[in-house]
Formats: sequence, C-alpha cells, structure tokens
Amino acid sequence: MQPITNTEPVDNEFFLQNRAVYFSGLYENGLLKGVLPEDFLCWHYWGKTSVACFMGGIRLRGADPASFRVLNFAYTMDKTAVYTTSGRVPGADLSTFETLDDGQNDSGAPQGYARDSRQVYFHNGDGRVKIIKGAEVSTFRSLGDTYFARDAKRIYAYGKPLPRVELTSWELLPCWYSRDARRVYYLNREIKGADRDSFTVCTPPDAPPLADHLARDRNHFYWNDEITEEVQWMEQLRGMT
Repeated sequence: MQPITNTEPVDNEFFLQNRAVYFSGLYENGLLKGVLPEDFLCWHYWGKTSVACFMGGIRLRGADPASFRVLNFAYTMDKTAVYTTSGRVPGADLSTFETLDDGQNDSGAPQGYARDSRQVYFHNGDGRVKIIKGAEVSTFRSLGDTYFARDAKRIYAYGKPLPRVELTSWELLPCWYSRDARRVYYLNREIKGADRDSFTVCTPPDAPPLADHLARDRNHFYWNDEITEEVQWMEQLRGMT
C-alpha cells in the first residue's frame, strides 16, 4: 500500500480533494469521514489509516491496521482474518492461506481462487465467496484467468466442477468455452448436442469483456451456450465487428 496521490476521481479508487479523502464509487463519490490524507495508505479500493481499514468507502469492522495487507484484488488479511469485498472469510486458516491468481477478472471485478491447508475458495465477480466442496487442496490450481481451475480429479469453471469431463483430453478455448474428446462446455455447463470436432469460437478478439459470446459447429449456431437461429446470430456478430 502507498500514500494516496490521486487528485482526480477514477472508478473504484481513492482520491484527494480539499484536504479530504474520497472514494469514487459507481454512482457517487463518498467522503471518508475523519480520515487525514497524511495518515492514509491505499491500493486501488483497499485502504487503511493508523486506526481503521477500508474496502472502498466501507470500514472493515475489527480489522487490524498494523497487520493489514493486500494479497491481490480480491483478498486481504490481517492477524485475525481474511477479507474480501464482501467481508470476512469464515474459517480461513491464516497460517496457510494463499491466493492462486491475481484476483481480477477480465471486466475488472475482484474474482479468483484461493486455498488454505483445509479447503479451496472462490470469490466471484459479485463479491460472494464460496468454499469448493470436494476440491483436492494439494493439487488445486487456478488457470490464471480467475474463471477456470483444476485439481487431480476435476476441472472447475466459476467455482463449480464441469460435469463428466475427461481430464486428459480437456482443453480451454477462448470466451469461456472448453471441450474434451466428447463434449463442449460453456463455463461449467455442458452444451448438449454440440459437435466437438467442428466447434469454433467466433467472438471477435476485440469484443468488450462483458459481451455475449458466439460460437458455431457444423449443425448449430450458439449464443453463449444456447442454440440460436443463424439470422439472429449473424446480426449479433455484425454488431460486434
């Protein structure tokens, strides 16, 4: 964390104005009451003073400033707890807790995988944290994009295992699609009836991060994981390009 230097509002960042500290939120700028600029350190939307810690404009109750440190975009910790943008992570083992990616998805939202000696965690882009039941902690790893992960037994997308996936032939495709020797998936859902061999992702590389995704095979046109008519599919593709 560094002393605050921003003097202009930037989305999801702290900034200085008239000797006061503000947080630039989605809809309005919020004043951090009683916070002195010279006593404030921050990193993106994480901040602290000598007496308090903050996630954006929200004070993290009970957090210890002396030991508070940022792990990545999605996770922080102090001597008593691990924190995310939704608050404390219950039951986390502080001595072994580690993040497994940079904690930020392609739209800029905090998201990502972490683990400790007992369990694996997934922080989704909406701020919620879930424990991935059944994950093998020792072999679990994120694939780096904050959506996909794997262990020795399963492939995971958005914190959930892919159904009936064959590990040895599974490959990750662009735009949240993937496939193994027999099936095609969109995130953690199998696309029923998709032809694995002719399946092609057609979303333009420069499409916005939150754009819908397009694909096709020799039989169907797909909008995300739904079969759609060719006319509508082509209309959407033209709009993207």
